[in-house]
Amino acid sequence: MSEVRVVIPADVRFLRVARLTAAGVAGDLGFGLQDLEDLRVAVDELCAVLMDGVPATVEIELRYVIHEDSLEIHGHCPVPGGGAKLHPVAAELLRMTADSFGVSSDGDDRSFHLVKQRHDLTV
Repeated sequence: MSEVRVVIPADVRFLRVARLTAAGVAGDLGFGLQDLEDLRVAVDELCAVLMDGVPATVEIELRYVIHEDSLEIHGHCPVPGGGAKLHPVAAELLRMTADSFGVSSDGDDRSFHLVKQRHDLTV
């Protein structure tokens, strides 16, 4: 198991960095094209929850934990009052694209976790 850490400003312009890092790591793990696209969508949705109403001066820390056949991503953002809320449409989209996920608020922090398994392709 290894880990990659990335810190980005809480600005939607930097969501691309979070998505590309996830796709790059998952591609190295042998994820198929559909799993890569699902992962990009899931990362985008979960990072958007962290960024909601947060000034761009705040930093989001992302940890990409690499397993043999899965990628686990943890996001964290200090936000006064916490208040992470997942829109029902986003939650449904995440149920379709992630193997497991969660969003939480604890005091002055927002966080998420996401797990995406590599699905072996059978021909």
